[in-house]
Amino acid sequence: MTNKKRLNLSWVFLMVLTLSGALMGEYAHPGFWITLSIAFITAIKGRLIIDEFMQLGDASPAIRRTVRLFGLLVPSLIILTWMFGPELARWISLATF
Repeated sequence: MTNKKRLNLSWVFLMVLTLSGALMGEYAHPGFWITLSIAFITAIKGRLIIDEFMQLGDASPAIRRTVRLFGLLVPSLIILTWMFGPELARWISLATF
């Protein structure tokens, strides 16, 4: 497969994932499984962007692992926010006296 065709397929897949996430956000009822699905979609999109569009798939292992680890941080934070949302809001809100 040529590089151009691979990038085009990656772009189409990113658009499908983005639209499916937007549809879930619009029509699905909030819950753990929807949050987990959104986090999973975010992880897949991040990995695809890192490997295909940032071209870090062929970078040195240390750089590639560091950026991929950062790419997993966002989905992890999505899940933690769902689990501990009110507590996080209290921690980061300005204190009112």
